[in-house]
Amino acid sequence: MSSMPVRQGFLVSWTDSPEEYRPVFEDAADTGFDYVELNMEGAFHRTRIDPTSVRQAATAHGLDITVHLPYRFDMCSPHEHVRDGACRELEAAIDVAVEMGAEKGVIHADSLARPGRIGEEPIREAIRSTVNRMTEYGSERGFEVVTENLKGLVDAAELPRLLADAHPEAKMCLDTGHAFVTGVDGGEQADLLREHGDRISHIHLNDTRIESDDEHLPVGLGRVDFEPLAAALVDTGWTGTCTHEVFTFDYSRVHRGNGKPYFDELLARY
Repeated sequence: MSSMPVRQGFLVSWTDSPEEYRPVFEDAADTGFDYVELNMEGAFHRTRIDPTSVRQAATAHGLDITVHLPYRFDMCSPHEHVRDGACRELEAAIDVAVEMGAEKGVIHADSLARPGRIGEEPIREAIRSTVNRMTEYGSERGFEVVTENLKGLVDAAELPRLLADAHPEAKMCLDTGHAFVTGVDGGEQADLLREHGDRISHIHLNDTRIESDDEHLPVGLGRVDFEPLAAALVDTGWTGTCTHEVFTFDYSRVHRGNGKPYFDELLARY
């Protein structure tokens, strides 16, 4: 039975008022989570929050913080000035995340450009440029930027190529649901972690019942086989962070029945 301290948190996206996150933090602490991942695209947008208050609330509950940086803009545009503007917005978000005391942040390094029209290489070069820029900007501030697998040129199968081309300090986030719907099953995800675990420092744990789109369900409610991944985490002594990225208005779904209890059970088998 494993006693390895896999650090687990969950994504906090849906709060309507600046004070509403406090009960969620309390719930996270009471149910054994190590941290919360705050969605800076939504409730925790840099213009909506007081970073000092968020940091103090997390500290009061013994929680660490990670963030999901904003993503609904063209941060990897092959058009230089578009990309630069998006990167400056990301840098502003990183500054606020650091004020909150966050240790790392997830980015979506994709583009609205169509490879069929502009070609793959200009987009790949833009992806490399953004990943390298964000890696360096974060590193200078003691903040780790991790690039999440999505679809297309940044799907899970592309991670080895992206890692080979990127800044040597660049880190990745393995999203289990995104990987599954792009044809990378649980066993293959475990293989990625075994081979590139030194560069994959963050995992988004979520399940899905369908192959066409990820549903962001709690672990154990869909078709993703998480047992090989749990075994790989234990076997390799992996020391990153695992966020339960569940889309819900009721965060108790993350820690009752499925979700964290189910994943804890898998980890305990090894």
